[in-house]
Amino acid sequence: MNPYTMLSSGLDTSEATALGARLSAWHDAMVAHERRLRAGTTSDACDDECPHAEARALWSEAAAMFGARAEELTFLRSRAHHRRWSLEQWTR
Repeated sequence: MNPYTMLSSGLDTSEATALGARLSAWHDAMVAHERRLRAGTTSDACDDECPHAEARALWSEAAAMFGARAEELTFLRSRAHHRRWSLEQWTR
């Protein structure tokens, strides 16, 4: 079970379940995106459409929904706290 599902199941509400599903989908998209950046298989730098752009809003939603337990979502939190992403930082 992934951490997003585990956290959302603890609240047992449809809103928490829906957010957990969105966070899981975002996580998968983010991992795939970062792997492509690291592998150099894309020439695109991050833009407003990449999963990095969603991280802040999702982090805010998670913090509001899960309170202090949102701190457990370290992958999401770390991506939400970076301002700008660039290809260079993944190819170093």
